Amino acid sequence: MKKLAIILTIVAATAMIFSSCGKYDEGPAFSLLTKKARITGTWTLSEMTANDSVQDITGVTMKYTLEKDGTGSGEFGWGGLTFTSDIEWEFDDTKENLRVKSKDPITGEWDTEWAESKIIRLTNSECWMEETDTEGGLEIVTVTKMVKE
Repeated sequence: MKKLAIILTIVAATAMIFSSCGKYDEGPAFSLLTKKARITGTWTLSEMTANDSVQDITGVTMKYTLEKDGTGSGEFGWGGLTFTSDIEWEFDDTKENLRVKSKDPITGEWDTEWAESKIIRLTNSECWMEETDTEGGLEIVTVTKMVKE
């Protein structure tokens, strides 16, 4: 009987630990990979929503390559034009937000401020980020969904 109580205590403790591991709203609840290991790699835009409405991204390209050392590149295109920029990236202190600075491909100057997006899902193959802006008194919540190449 004592063995059963010990086993049940271990199972209950393990369940509580694993259920509290999820940092992001959309998951995953648990991962053996670190957040840095999951975020590094090359990410390509797969879907974008604005206030829960799927946006037409035909002809739009967005690709980020994030290296382990906090550097990388971004490739953006629309209307037949494409440009590439060097970037620096980091997590904020809570690792709930991704911060990015980019280098202007024409002037070579770096952004003076970090652009920050809230991570709502981060797996080894999916990254969903959310940004909230206000335009003309209307709040717009944009979710950018990316897949790893």
